[in-house]
Amino acid sequence: MKIIISLAILVSLFVGCTDQSTLVSPDQSMQEPNWIKIPASEISGLQLNTDWTISKNINGSQGGFIEYSVTSGNISIQSRIDFSSGSFSGRRLISKTLSVLNTSVEFAPSLVFYSDVHYNVTYSGLNLNGIDLSKIKFAYIGADGSIQIAEHEGITFNTSTGMLSVKNARIPHFSRYGFVN
Repeated sequence: MKIIISLAILVSLFVGCTDQSTLVSPDQSMQEPNWIKIPASEISGLQLNTDWTISKNINGSQGGFIEYSVTSGNISIQSRIDFSSGSFSGRRLISKTLSVLNTSVEFAPSLVFYSDVHYNVTYSGLNLNGIDLSKIKFAYIGADGSIQIAEHEGITFNTSTGMLSVKNARIPHFSRYGFVN
């Protein structure tokens, strides 16, 4: 009798796991943009983490900024996000996570803004060979999972220094943002 009960439990667990594995989560169904990659050879040392994160408390009614610079190997990244006064209500712990695998950044927590939020970032030391520079865009993943081109004041690049930057990219809500080709 114990064997039959044990087998029944085992079979129900297997069937339950099988049914679960066929479900597709919303994250799996989203199309991932063709982010401009950072070759592993450009980053110094063995990377166990795939990103750099900084967090800061921001009062949405007063505004504020988060500035972050990091250098690893040949890659240097300077970034800043600016919140105008009244951009959101209350105080929030805002995080931005820069990927070491590509030129993207993810902001948290989930927020939609009432007034302007702008992001500036400059990468130096990238290998831009083989990238069609005329097709570089600064994009984000929309609320519906689609890839959207962000409004900005300009993208600049310099192939000899490996510099790639965006000026005052408009951030309508928190998501993943970055350079695509």
